[in-house]
Amino acid sequence: MKAVLFCLVLSFSTLVLVSESATTRLTYSRWINLLRYAHSSLQRDPTAVEDRQYNRTDHVQLIADSILKHFFNDIFTPSFTEDGELVHNYDRVPVDFLIMLDSSASIGSENFLKALQVLSTWIDILDEEDFSSDQLRVSMVSFSEPDQVIHEFAFSPALNKSSVISYINSTEYHAGSSTSTAQALWLADTIFSKHARPDAAKVMLMATDGWSHDVLELPFGVLWPAVRLRKLHGVQVFTLGIGDKINHNELEAICSKPIANHLFEVDDYDMMLEVLEKVKENQIFPF
Repeated sequence: MKAVLFCLVLSFSTLVLVSESATTRLTYSRWINLLRYAHSSLQRDPTAVEDRQYNRTDHVQLIADSILKHFFNDIFTPSFTEDGELVHNYDRVPVDFLIMLDSSASIGSENFLKALQVLSTWIDILDEEDFSSDQLRVSMVSFSEPDQVIHEFAFSPALNKSSVISYINSTEYHAGSSTSTAQALWLADTIFSKHARPDAAKVMLMATDGWSHDVLELPFGVLWPAVRLRKLHGVQVFTLGIGDKINHNELEAICSKPIANHLFEVDDYDMMLEVLEKVKENQIFPF
């Protein structure tokens, strides 16, 4: 019986090896099924956001506190003298900060302008001296359709705070019909591997209002490039989900851990502007 079974297995194996086209079809089919399974694991109950019960004011304060602590305080830590006097310590690790902005059609031109305002306000909270001392460099990518994944501006010691804000505000709205999140993450991988400073702390903020559409076009969708960013390049990844159509599980898969410290969700761009105003109000020291 064992000999018969061995012969059957051997015959099947031989058939598969000699039939290249059959093997290709089998491999492709299994590959697509694997990607669909991985993508389905990132799906979200569409009623999850709508069913959330919270007070808007409390939620704004909660998100503001989290961003203030885990982004601004933890990354841009000041130093103090023994007497408690605040000083700037430019011997600390420099920071290369990459902004990733969804510019797909679902945002709309009005909200895109608000998104730029959110990012400009975010940058404005940072200390001008960090820019002028080359302690901080900022770069930006916008993404929508596959041919609209654009490196808007690169890390450069020549960019001060006002220059970065000017570049952000001049970003064009491309209104692509799809969202190439995975392709954008691969571009981020290239930026950090080729253009970031070796001795810099690497930080990324991805802001999006929707779902990725390139899960079947690129291997493992957002999962593979996100893991490479965090594990291979040591990037601290923050995700910002805006609106009621976000894919919460996908944002969780992209961001660093613990998730509660790196994933921020708000109802709309106006709420995010409220959050950043609270961040400003709650600063206990200048950055």
